[in-house]
Amino acid sequence: MKKLSIIIPVYNAQDHIRTCLDSISRQLRKEYEIILIDDGSRDSSLDILKEYERQYPGSVRVIAKENEGVAKTRNLGIREAAGEYLCFIDNDDFVDKNYFENFLTAIEQDKCDIVIGGYRRVEGDKIRFQVKPVASAWYKFMVAAPWAKIFRRSFLINNGIEFLDYGLGEDVYFSLVAYAKTRKIKVVDYIGYNWYFNQKSVSNTSQRGFSKELDPLYLLEKIYNEVGSGEILYSYYYIRYGIWYLLFSGRQSTKEKFLSEYKKLFLWYEKRNVPCKFPIFSRAVLAEKLATRCMVGCFLIFHKFKLVKLFAKFYCIGENSE
Repeated sequence: MKKLSIIIPVYNAQDHIRTCLDSISRQLRKEYEIILIDDGSRDSSLDILKEYERQYPGSVRVIAKENEGVAKTRNLGIREAAGEYLCFIDNDDFVDKNYFENFLTAIEQDKCDIVIGGYRRVEGDKIRFQVKPVASAWYKFMVAAPWAKIFRRSFLINNGIEFLDYGLGEDVYFSLVAYAKTRKIKVVDYIGYNWYFNQKSVSNTSQRGFSKELDPLYLLEKIYNEVGSGEILYSYYYIRYGIWYLLFSGRQSTKEKFLSEYKKLFLWYEKRNVPCKFPIFSRAVLAEKLATRCMVGCFLIFHKFKLVKLFAKFYCIGENSE
């Protein structure tokens, strides 16, 4: 049995995949495996993957399939993995030296189900910002992506934890459900994951304006059905995510569409008994960036005093995405 499976979904990544794989292959051990799943790439990605498979026989395995999206691709990786532990890497990111050794040491030392680290946001040779791990229950909600983590595979399999095949927040669903299923979570004071800023990536383009096909309430309802809102931090996260979505997607929308989405979101909060509060100076969420806390807190003030309509008049600058 392999000790560690490194799962990498690949789609049209010919410009960055070598940097990603070189950072990993330098750390390869015989008890590691790299599972490269080509999700129907239309460039030369698959040829590059096969090149690494030939170079590292027995350690690198390539799976080629038709395009189905990142959620189904990662889920396939979980099923195919032979490792006791799993790490996820995105195809245009890269990791530091000893990245896997540090995570393996942490998860085996404390017999955890999940270990979470920090990450950097990089663009070229520059670090745009970095998120440093802190000893706070809220920190795990700040790192909702599946990377910068290591998981015990049996924990995921036994609890039926998979990525949500939807196109919006599939990683948020995965992580929040996983957090709710175990108390064996450890945050390590280590930054070794480099999240590459790619202007062409789906995550940087798909949410500029509201979309009829991608409804955040579908995502929130799916998470709620799994974990509820009993733990106050989950309620805070519902509020934070919803307001972030409104502001991020609503900037390019019309005022009318923004207000329509706002009303649907806050009606959902009301029906699900999610308290409309986010205590920006509470120790519970102090790990969150001050700018984010203030953003959420200010919007809730606008909501409380019925000023959202006025806010939308000045905030919304474009047409929505139909």
